[in-house]
Amino acid sequence: MKKLVCSLFLIHLFSCAVFNGKLKDPFEGKFQVTVLDIDGVGDVPGILTISKKKDSYNSSVVYKEDGVETTMNIISSYAIDESTFIVEAFIDGNQVDFELNFKNNDIIGMAGGYYEVVGIRIE
Repeated sequence: MKKLVCSLFLIHLFSCAVFNGKLKDPFEGKFQVTVLDIDGVGDVPGILTISKKKDSYNSSVVYKEDGVETTMNIISSYAIDESTFIVEAFIDGNQVDFELNFKNNDIIGMAGGYYEVVGIRIE
């Protein structure tokens, strides 16, 4: 009887761990991000929010430039693999792609293939 109870407990524990691991999407959440050293502007902080409905991601980025809060025009957002996320945006008449690498609660990446992006999960 003890073996049966122990076996059932271990199966339950293992199944919960597997189930919980599958539910957590590393990209969903709210992040404080900063694009570093933009020519003539400097560092630009923003809030990146990523949500998911079924198999589709939605992103929004709100940033401040010269004290004006602006919502970025997002074209599309998608995962490349389990740690890399792409946000395609339209900024000042140009398409700018953000390649973001997620590790735990941190983000590092590139904007437009030139500017470094750093961030941290805030929600």
